[in-house]
Amino acid sequence: MDYIFLPIIIFSIIILLHITYQDIRYREINILSLFILALFSVLYLGFFVFKDSFILWKGYLIQLLVTFVFVFIFYILGKISYFTYIGEGDLYTILALAFTNVFDMYFPMFVFFVALVLTLLIPIGLFVYNLLLRNYPKYSFFKSVYLMFLGIPLSINKVTNFYSPLEKFEIKDDKLVSNIIFMPNIEPDKDIKKIKAIIKDKNILKIWFSPLIPFIILILVSYVLMVLLYVFNVIPDIISIFI
Repeated sequence: MDYIFLPIIIFSIIILLHITYQDIRYREINILSLFILALFSVLYLGFFVFKDSFILWKGYLIQLLVTFVFVFIFYILGKISYFTYIGEGDLYTILALAFTNVFDMYFPMFVFFVALVLTLLIPIGLFVYNLLLRNYPKYSFFKSVYLMFLGIPLSINKVTNFYSPLEKFEIKDDKLVSNIIFMPNIEPDKDIKKIKAIIKDKNILKIWFSPLIPFIILILVSYVLMVLLYVFNVIPDIISIFI
């Protein structure tokens, strides 16, 4: 990789760290940072790399168009189904990274898909964690396995809005009845308040919650990983086998 591209890569990582902090701290991303990243990339590449090369500008615009279509498809899928929902801030991030792209048109999509793979590794980590700590839910076998893959038991007083309850409670015949929730809520504030009101003065030490890990963290990790794989020609060599 030519060292002339280092400023874009370093600035991209700085912006990703900044918006990751925003997402963790405020549960939202200020996309102004992404616009600044995109503008900086266009100007830098225009002045120092592309200059008046029509071929380079053409390739750059094509990969931007490809990434836009890719992001738009996932945006529409997210509107159609909860299961394919990706936060708009995360999609904006992938699109902004396309402006910084100094590799090939596949790079932004690889960053996205690797982040998705990392997401799938989280349940495995949670399951192993629960096994090691012997966190066994008091439900049927399949329900217990489900909880162990998606959550951890926590005191209701220690949870924040980065945790979604995996159990629900209700009063039936003057008895507290619990069951599991099969789909974590990305906006759990109301659910947490409801649980606190129902189990008040009840002898319940811990409840199963699913950690809501911001996807932007995984995008950051994926971006750094993909940059390294491209720099050491791992990805280009793999692509060359199929193309």
